This record gives sequence, C-alpha cells and structure tokens, in this order.
Amino acid sequence: MRTNVRQMNPINQTKGQKISQQRAEKIARNINAMDTDYQRLDDRRAWRFWSDLEKTLKKKLSELSENDIEVIKPMLKPDEAKYFNLI
Repeated sequence: MRTNVRQMNPINQTKGQKISQQRAEKIARNINAMDTDYQRLDDRRAWRFWSDLEKTLKKKLSELSENDIEVIKPMLKPDEAKYFNLI
C-alpha cells in the first residue's frame, strides 16, 4: 500500500546545514567589492547599482545561519565587515 506522505531524509534537511565554500566565497567577494561610500556618488546609475547590491547582500546575510556567517567572516575585509555589522 502506497501513501502520499513524504518522509524527510535527514540528508536533505537544511537545519544546521553549512553553506558551501563556493557560495561563501561568492558572498564574501561581493561584500569586499562593495563601495561603502556610494551614497556620495553623483552618478545615479552607479548609486542605484551599489544600493541594489547592498540590499541584496543584506537580504542574503539575513537568511544565513550564524554558522554560515562564521564561515564568511574570515574572508572579509575589516571595513566591509563593519559596514554590514558582521564584526
């Protein structure tokens, strides 16, 4: 007899799962490339680009666990880590 109940495989559960090294490096690279002084720019396109990147990065960081953020922290430049309240 078959049922429609799907059992969760412990391997597929995301609780406590660590971020992949590749994703951590990509997030860190984007944070390190961030122009933290973009608010002073006169060019609207450049300002919009940095503003959108900041929003995207903050959203991604808010979705990560503390363990995932700890993986990213050592890859960050101190000024950018402070800007995103990671240190």
